[in-house]
Amino acid sequence: MTSSSDDVAHQLLGWSSDGEHAASLQARATHDTNDNLDSFRRAVDILSSKRGQLSFGSAEVDPENGMINPLLVVKGYCRLIKCSLAAAAAVDLSKDAGDLLKHLGTKLNKALQEQKIELNKQNAKSTKQSDVPSKKKKTLRNKVVLFYFKFIEDVVHAQVQKHIRLLGPTYRSVCDVAASFIALLQAEKKQMDEFVTTFLPSIGWEGLSAVHNDATKLMKVWKDANEFFGRAMLHLLSLLDTHLQKMHQALVSKQSQTSDASIETTSRVATFLLARITSLLFVMKELDQATKSNKFMASADGDSDNNDIRAMMKTILLRFLKISCLSIVAKENLEQSVDKQRALFEAIVGLGSKAGNSLGKMFSRDVELSNESAINVMLDCLIEVTPKDETDNATVMDIRNETTVSPRDLFPLGRLSLANMVLGKLFTSSQSFQINVGSMSSFCEAMLFEDVPKCYHLVASATPCSQATEVLRNFVDILESAGHFIAAKRDDQTIQSSVTTEMMHQHHVLVRWMHLSQSNPLSNELLLRAVQSRILSSCSADDQNWNHDASNLIALMSQLLFHQETDSSHRRNISIMLMRLLTPATHSRASELAKSLSIDVLWREFAGSNVLSHSVLLSSNESRRMRKRKRSQNKPDESFSSSDIQIMCCVLESLASAACTSQLEIDAVARERIKSLWEGILSCQAKSSDMKSDENDCRKLLLISISIGLLKGTSNVVNFLRMIDVSECSATVFMEKALSYSEAQVGAMTGDEIYNSLAFNLCSSLVGAALKCTDGQLSESFISRIGKLANCICNFAASKSSIEAISLQRSVVQLVCNVGIQIQSGCSTEAVESLAGSISCILEKSSWYHISPNLSCLECFIKQHPSHLTLLLPASTPTSVKSLLASRVQGKIFSLVDNKVIDEPQDVPYSTFQESCFLQEHCSNKRRSMLTNSCFGSESCPRCNFCLARKMAKD
Repeated sequence: MTSSSDDVAHQLLGWSSDGEHAASLQARATHDTNDNLDSFRRAVDILSSKRGQLSFGSAEVDPENGMINPLLVVKGYCRLIKCSLAAAAAVDLSKDAGDLLKHLGTKLNKALQEQKIELNKQNAKSTKQSDVPSKKKKTLRNKVVLFYFKFIEDVVHAQVQKHIRLLGPTYRSVCDVAASFIALLQAEKKQMDEFVTTFLPSIGWEGLSAVHNDATKLMKVWKDANEFFGRAMLHLLSLLDTHLQKMHQALVSKQSQTSDASIETTSRVATFLLARITSLLFVMKELDQATKSNKFMASADGDSDNNDIRAMMKTILLRFLKISCLSIVAKENLEQSVDKQRALFEAIVGLGSKAGNSLGKMFSRDVELSNESAINVMLDCLIEVTPKDETDNATVMDIRNETTVSPRDLFPLGRLSLANMVLGKLFTSSQSFQINVGSMSSFCEAMLFEDVPKCYHLVASATPCSQATEVLRNFVDILESAGHFIAAKRDDQTIQSSVTTEMMHQHHVLVRWMHLSQSNPLSNELLLRAVQSRILSSCSADDQNWNHDASNLIALMSQLLFHQETDSSHRRNISIMLMRLLTPATHSRASELAKSLSIDVLWREFAGSNVLSHSVLLSSNESRRMRKRKRSQNKPDESFSSSDIQIMCCVLESLASAACTSQLEIDAVARERIKSLWEGILSCQAKSSDMKSDENDCRKLLLISISIGLLKGTSNVVNFLRMIDVSECSATVFMEKALSYSEAQVGAMTGDEIYNSLAFNLCSSLVGAALKCTDGQLSESFISRIGKLANCICNFAASKSSIEAISLQRSVVQLVCNVGIQIQSGCSTEAVESLAGSISCILEKSSWYHISPNLSCLECFIKQHPSHLTLLLPASTPTSVKSLLASRVQGKIFSLVDNKVIDEPQDVPYSTFQESCFLQEHCSNKRRSMLTNSCFGSESCPRCNFCLARKMAKD
């Protein structure tokens, strides 16, 4: 290459003194002439040679080594990049621009790293003023880097949209240079801090005025860099929004209007943007953390207005949440998509996975660096971020072509999905102890009690979202791990912590959440599953310590179950958990061991509680309001609410039944109490001698509940009496005594309506359980007595509106239907009419929750009665019940509110929709096989006894 061509190239690079001629060359360099392109290529070669090297060790031109001032080198690169971007349409030099950007970033990054190595060597020596790097070198370096950042912002940003190939070389280089630059500034700050620490005691702040000026200049550089990082971040987010909007529109239309290559390009660009956003955010957090962590630097800050890292974090997380929501919709539709749609859905699903990984890396990196404050800020921001843009709520997306969901409504589920990925990574990290326990606890509670309830409509609809189910199922595992983490973190605060102490803390966390989860059924269900999973996993382990873990957790819940101060809603959640353990859905080794542990622990805690040793009184509304005052005065409160008694009765009944089926002994103390009760019943003494202190003492209700459970578990009177160590008697005598006891209880009502409802309910259940233990059919007089008993209870319940009265109504219907099964063929019509008429006042109610739970009982009553009495049933069965049963046979839903069959449950009013959901639960198609031969409401069976009776009645 001739000397003249070098001169032209130097002028093009701006290294010539003839500025006007250089500007003219720059304007002509990219015209499509060979001479101009040759000059451009020669300038590129010069920058690639030794003369184009970057080193901040040389502040001026070095003729001997042929090295140029680094600022001139950077400006030369920028001039060539600008030329290539302004090239004529016939000459596309965008690839050359990308290569130049890449080379420039590489050289800058290398020069910064070399200077940092030099600075580290100086820090290893004794700190002297002579060792401090040249101010001239630092000023030149800062000027070069800031010039590079400004060029990227002023020139390259606008060209990235036109030339997408510039995105990678630009922002990969920017992120690398930014990371090295901030690391170098931090090293200089450290050196400055050590210098101040050394000389401040001897010369004071006045003697360090020069250092203070240097710190002020350093903060100015940090501020300028941080402002650029903020603008660059907004530019990246704008580019990401553009590509997300394309994906969103394609997902809404469910048609890929672009080629597979375009879809892949969009996905790759979005993935690259996520990586760059993550890298740049980490640099900004490092800069923010370093600025606030040093008093001397903070004193030099003055009125600096750095970008709010918290606001920027929320802005970034909002995009991550959008990606998560898009991924959920894409997953939901992926299986049913056609080939052209599949490429789009798979690209969005992959992007969602990468977004979760990127967010997880943000957290993991802060964990590795022990940056606890940054982790806490990120957790808080992930909770607080909400969609603010009105366009987020403007378009709906289909879920499996059946349900339309607003993106805003998907945000809670998207946040849960991100939380699963992030917390999964954090809990598996060996450095997770750096996370603040308060922030983690608040985060998990916000997810559980705020976001989970908002996902209820996605899983409770007629066509539940499978992805919502999967996300919530994974969140159950996260809850269990969160309990481990929070407890372990608390134990780290003590010098000596045993395994038992850590487990106890975990139990307290889970049980506390059970108290807080009462506001929403979905939150409650997830938490119950987490507790059950914890117990079953402990039981499945071979380690004895884990078996003790399950036993201790069950013991804690049992103690709260029988404690007077436990809140009713908390007691109800605990009872649901214990009853699930007592009646497992599967018979695995872990579930059977959990069942045995629950039986043993519950008997022990029941016998050791105050409910047997002291009077258990039913609290009135006034005494219930006084409980808070009593606790403040340290006065014991031995009263329970009606719901408390009902909850304990249900658990004790399940406990007794489970003990029988598992062939386990009942507690000796409980056996003695039950024995005393039944000796009084069988000897026609309605009340036991040790229970006469108060007629509203609820201890006998608890003992009757246990008796009902034992009767259901044994299904034999003799075995029941042997179990409680009472003299044997025949089933007929036992049935007679049980009925006489129930009649006496109903005939001797107390002044407490709630107590009467509970007592009548248990009496009805007791007679029903005793009926199942009798082998023969019932006599007509016995049926008449039960009819009168049921009529008295129904008259009492029909006039009451309490929840206890509603439960009593269901119990009576079940009792009457059980009696109807055992009617003898020779029974008179009067007895049957009396029995059927005793519950008519209940069945005629228009509320679905009165009738629907009783359909199975009514079905058996209708199917198994004697055929010659069939004619009586249409007259005694209310019309609403006929419609319900007829619809059930046909697999349809009958609305009692609208008095018609529901075709589309989603298009009906809210109350009707709730009714249909309840009826679908209790009248599902799984049970239709039971009605195949009953033909209730069917016109296709002319030989059916019931259909003949209906026809006769019409005629």
